[in-house]
Amino acid sequence: MPDQLPRKSKTPAQEAFETLAFFWGGVAVIAFFGWQYNIPVVHSIVQQVNRAMSLYTLALLQKTFGHVNPILGLLFNLAALATILFVLSMPLIPMLERLFIRDLIRRGEREGRKIEAVREGQQVRRAKKNHAR
Repeated sequence: MPDQLPRKSKTPAQEAFETLAFFWGGVAVIAFFGWQYNIPVVHSIVQQVNRAMSLYTLALLQKTFGHVNPILGLLFNLAALATILFVLSMPLIPMLERLFIRDLIRRGEREGRKIEAVREGQQVRRAKKNHAR
């Protein structure tokens, strides 16, 4: 097996982008399964959103696919809603990026303190060995 290069760590901007994408994707998945298994609050919200969006999307789906299964329409509506919310939340990326940068700085400071503590421990040991001779 060939040697693999170490993976590059993601930039804070990439992490912020993925965080938003996974968040809205997760919301859409939770909404679908909440609707599917009749979870009271989720089911009613999804029904209302589906009714509101079907006015705009059902004609497009019927023109493209002919007869449309209602579940396909619901999935399309949830995907469209998640996409719209994701695009609208793009201005949050710089704020999330700053949070991730702060987290990296804090993590770097903690690691730096650990390294300094190890170095000090080694210097103390050397000093003790030198005095004992």
